[in-house]
Amino acid sequence: MEFPEAQFNRIFGVQFFGDERPNLENRQILAAVLYRTLDEGTVLLREGDACEAVPFVLSGSIRVYKSAESGREISLYRIQAGQSCILSSGCASAAASFPASAVVEMPTTAALMPAPVFRRMLEKNAAFRGYVLAQYALRMAGVIELVEEVAFRHVDQRLKEWLDARRLTAGGDRLAVTHQELADHIGTSREVISRILKDWELRGSLELARGEIRLLPAFSSLAV
Repeated sequence: MEFPEAQFNRIFGVQFFGDERPNLENRQILAAVLYRTLDEGTVLLREGDACEAVPFVLSGSIRVYKSAESGREISLYRIQAGQSCILSSGCASAAASFPASAVVEMPTTAALMPAPVFRRMLEKNAAFRGYVLAQYALRMAGVIELVEEVAFRHVDQRLKEWLDARRLTAGGDRLAVTHQELADHIGTSREVISRILKDWELRGSLELARGEIRLLPAFSSLAV
């Protein structure tokens, strides 16, 4: 069984330090990192919380989302193995409050880097800065795509309406359709469809299999 410290070094060591071994100062900094095993459903951060630490996921998945007063939610991104949270990075750097919410989707092991340690690493370590900037680039591309989907295309609403109609014509909850076929019907890319369907699956509204989608009871009340 691999200990979290060893797992952290294996996953993030090269990204933080390149091919070089961390020097004494960096080892002392990393000694302040905390390791936690988080159960599914654990709320890691709520909107308005202070960012006391930045999570680096070793295994599992954390969903970062924004919720409205109506209770409707929109997933901004997911943090999975080898990734970190750019919103946490930003508010930890600026001592600001967290602008969204973060919840654990499945049993997750994470390394929590205290905000002062994060700021020191950002200042002292060029490889670490490069990793953080790469995470920003990755997330910003995803969020821009999400904004395009929601603000301009309303893909999620059109997809739900299509699946509801197909269920009526099929006479059952098991629909034989591929993600590419759905993309062709809706008028978007397969990647966008796959992203939405995966989000709905993780929310317990449907189940995905090769060439098939099974709509669960919660799909009828799914808010889009």
